[in-house]
Amino acid sequence: MRRLWSRINLRPSWVGLTLLLIFGLAAFFRVYGLGGRDLWTDEAWVALAALESTPQAALAAGHSTPPLYILTVWALAQVVGSSEAVLRSLSFFFGLGTLALFWPLARALTSRSGSLLGLAMVAFSPIMVYYAKELKQYSGDAFFAVLVFFLVERLRLQDRKWAWAALAVAGTLGLGFSHTQIFILPVAWATLWFILPSGQRLKVALLGGVWAAAFAAGYFLVLRGQVDPELLAYWAQDFPDSSGIAAFVGWLGAAFSRYFRYFFGEWGLFWGLPLLLAGILVLIRQGCCRACFYLGGPLLLALGAASLHRYPFMAHYGGNRLMLFSAPLLYLVAAVGLMLILTRLWEKRQKVLALGLTGFLVLALNPLGVIKENLYPSNNREEIQPLVAHLQSQLQPQDWVYVYYFAVYPFKYYFHRPWKKVCWGKSCVETDLVVPAAKSQHPRRLWLVASHFPSLNYMREFAGELLGSQWRETACLSRASAALFCFEWQGPQLAKSRTFPAKPGESGSPTPPAGTAYK
Repeated sequence: MRRLWSRINLRPSWVGLTLLLIFGLAAFFRVYGLGGRDLWTDEAWVALAALESTPQAALAAGHSTPPLYILTVWALAQVVGSSEAVLRSLSFFFGLGTLALFWPLARALTSRSGSLLGLAMVAFSPIMVYYAKELKQYSGDAFFAVLVFFLVERLRLQDRKWAWAALAVAGTLGLGFSHTQIFILPVAWATLWFILPSGQRLKVALLGGVWAAAFAAGYFLVLRGQVDPELLAYWAQDFPDSSGIAAFVGWLGAAFSRYFRYFFGEWGLFWGLPLLLAGILVLIRQGCCRACFYLGGPLLLALGAASLHRYPFMAHYGGNRLMLFSAPLLYLVAAVGLMLILTRLWEKRQKVLALGLTGFLVLALNPLGVIKENLYPSNNREEIQPLVAHLQSQLQPQDWVYVYYFAVYPFKYYFHRPWKKVCWGKSCVETDLVVPAAKSQHPRRLWLVASHFPSLNYMREFAGELLGSQWRETACLSRASAALFCFEWQGPQLAKSRTFPAKPGESGSPTPPAGTAYK
């Protein structure tokens, strides 16, 4: 008993305190405002699927959402409720799980200092924090990537039956929660095949067979029917340019430029890329090429899928969220590179340069901006709910409502009043709307509700093309990336005279300036 007690060190270590601080702040950032932001377009279709009455209907309405993700969210909605916080809770737990597993994975791959710095980068990255608070599967992409590679490392260090079973289950479940497991599992399988003794290769082959069977079942039962031609057309510009070597290199360079800016900030290409290259060099010299393989292997497979026009690669318009599965290893390798550079400078008594580099990185990262973004994310912030509530209070029996294409799903989620006089937007370039008349009487008012658009001027130009000169804007209420317009019918007589739309704030509810209302 005394011997056991002597092994227990009650004195807190600086590593333990640092981990406690990192995990505490990271959890706070991820839970803060979990339900305080309105659902945007992509989240809203998942929310509507979760409100379906049966699992089959939820799967059908989930579009390209992984089946187990949509079914789990559906079950949460049936049991707990359909508030924004409840619907986003699965992504929140995936975000926490990523942090919990990242630390032991990092310690198996690199030094304690590099692991701590990598953990801090994952914990406080606005991208990682945001997707732990979004109703989409991307937080699960990162979680299952870290989980699978963590189990591979455990199996490498200690051959146990439970480790094989856990890896088989994790890979199988991961295929149901995350589409990007098709890039992670081949890399995990290849790692086991080459690092384990040859006597273990039968087990590795059986493990690969389990994963292949799970993928085949999921593909033929669910995924094959979810291939959306519209999505493929939307991502067409993010498939490799194979018209020539120069064109391909230019396309690839632009893709990686977007990738580094997305995960490291506006100037990420200029400091993130050197740190990544330094980290790769250190890991190779230390004989830990696995970390580089865990990062580069899935990216290479994703590039292959993009070449087959099946998966966008480092896409435009925030499409790098589809690369979130690579973010934990990206931050880890970059952290290793940063620790190398700072250590070398310090050892060579270049303390001024080390401090200068640290100061430059602090300025580039903008800690106050990071804290603000983590607490109040601006990404995809579309405050449509108060506009829908205002619309419901102002509707009159003869009014019609037009819902802009990207606002259709959020409108359906937040509009809680039976109303048949709704025109659903068919595209974001729709023109010449014909409003159905009731008993041969043309409607006198038409409300246009919109979200996920560039600016108010853009929406006014869109409304002009859609409605024509016989409608005059009489009110405008706007919030962040959302707007509610009221148009009144002027008739053929008034349409001959030129009319001017009301400026924001001149009629209706007060409207903030466009510069502050839209980010």
